Amino acid sequence: MPKPKNLEETAYRYIKNQIHARQWLPQTHITEQRLSKELAISRTPVRYAFQRLQAEGYLEIEPHKGARIKEQPIDSRGIQERLEFIELFLVNYFHYLQIKELSIQNHGIEEILAELLAVADGTEKEYIKQETRFIHQLLTLSKNRFSASLVMDTIRELQLQEDHDYRDLMYKNREVKNRLYQKIVLYLTAGEYALARKETRILINQLTLSVIHGMQ
Repeated sequence: MPKPKNLEETAYRYIKNQIHARQWLPQTHITEQRLSKELAISRTPVRYAFQRLQAEGYLEIEPHKGARIKEQPIDSRGIQERLEFIELFLVNYFHYLQIKELSIQNHGIEEILAELLAVADGTEKEYIKQETRFIHQLLTLSKNRFSASLVMDTIRELQLQEDHDYRDLMYKNREVKNRLYQKIVLYLTAGEYALARKETRILINQLTLSVIHGMQ
């Protein structure tokens, strides 16, 4: 029969692998009971595995409720790579709208943009909520919902970073983002897709440079 320490290691490695493989995304809720059933072991080694993973920053234990997967910190290079991915998707998406002659004009994007601009000086939570709604609505005509969901997951991952330098940078960049969001919507509703792609590249370039210079 495996020793308790080995059972704890089994639970520890299983949870960590699930997180690294992104089978369990940040904010996913897990419980000792669920894991003990999945691994066919008692709850005690799972509890110890939870404690180890909380100490390493992977989990946040919620007393009597289980644990939640925490957002993992991303370094400067990782943020740049994610911004590049977002740019690539948006540029291709706007090209798709052009080819299919699709317009976002009657899909409520202007109203949601106005709500985003209204919280330009609001709390981080308020701004993130409206920005998420805005980008989600912007992607409403995407033919590939899987790719669009990956973009939204990536944006959420960036929004929830806990690094104070990064969060300060994003706060300082609100004015830049809002100005360019307005231009992108203006050009898309006018059918000026090439200009919308240009403004998207400018936006990502501004954010990337801000990260490079602000997160040394």
